[in-house]
Amino acid sequence: YKMATGEGTKKMTVLDVLPWEDVLNKHVLPCLSITDLFQLRQASSHALHLVTTFFNSTFKIDLSPFSGKITADAFQLIIGENDVLNVLVLSGCKNWLTDRLLVPVIERNKRLLRLNISSCLYLESDTIRAVADNCHSLTALSLKDCHWLSVPSFLMVAVNCRDLEKVDLTSCWEIDDECVTSMAVACKKMTHLSLAKIYGITNRAIDAIAKGCPRLQYLDVQGCWRVTNSAIRNIGEYCKHLRVIKVSDCRDVTEASLARLRLRGVKVDVPAPVGLNLSRIEHTFGHSELIPPLYLQI
Repeated sequence: YKMATGEGTKKMTVLDVLPWEDVLNKHVLPCLSITDLFQLRQASSHALHLVTTFFNSTFKIDLSPFSGKITADAFQLIIGENDVLNVLVLSGCKNWLTDRLLVPVIERNKRLLRLNISSCLYLESDTIRAVADNCHSLTALSLKDCHWLSVPSFLMVAVNCRDLEKVDLTSCWEIDDECVTSMAVACKKMTHLSLAKIYGITNRAIDAIAKGCPRLQYLDVQGCWRVTNSAIRNIGEYCKHLRVIKVSDCRDVTEASLARLRLRGVKVDVPAPVGLNLSRIEHTFGHSELIPPLYLQI
């Protein structure tokens, strides 16, 4: 573009014409990948300022597709001084992400709603304590394969972040029944929960979830071999909104508890036995409201 000025004609670019906050930052730059944004910031000083402004004002940052390529220096460039983040996804950033880098980010972003730090191997309890102290509106927390997670630090999250709806604790091996019970008491809005591959979990934890989280829709207890039919029956009894349950490798969970869930339309990851007659099971258990009888007039 060219614009006439008192000193002649000035050449202008699209960055000069389009409003940054209303158009570029809201509708254009979010469509670019991290790679594209880094290439753009190298184009000119104007472009550098534009991308920096975007990074500092965006509500969502997802580095998971580039977790193996991002460095600590690049992370600091991207995060900058952003203090308005709602969503931060850092899953797989396992080779460089530390408490020293992440804690200041969490402390600045008190309106964080979703945090995913799954498989971040070099983080420690300081990060979780920062979440508990600052992110009281958090609704989703993913800590899959965070083997370093301790019971005391997660208990702080359970007590302080009572709006949690989705929690993934897969393979957080130190988590125990007491911890899950405290979470169930505090987090009444829970809809999605994974306790998969936490081998110390027993029926006590699952019973607490059943009675404390009536909105539960998704439960994953794969590999929790101490969980039995009794706890799964309680889930079915109290969690009326349940849609999906995963129980593979739970050696003491059988059709004695799963059949009733299948009757309700709950998706179970374990295939039903060949020849299972749900209508006959319904008749046996007396759940006539689940499968209405078929009346034929001849």
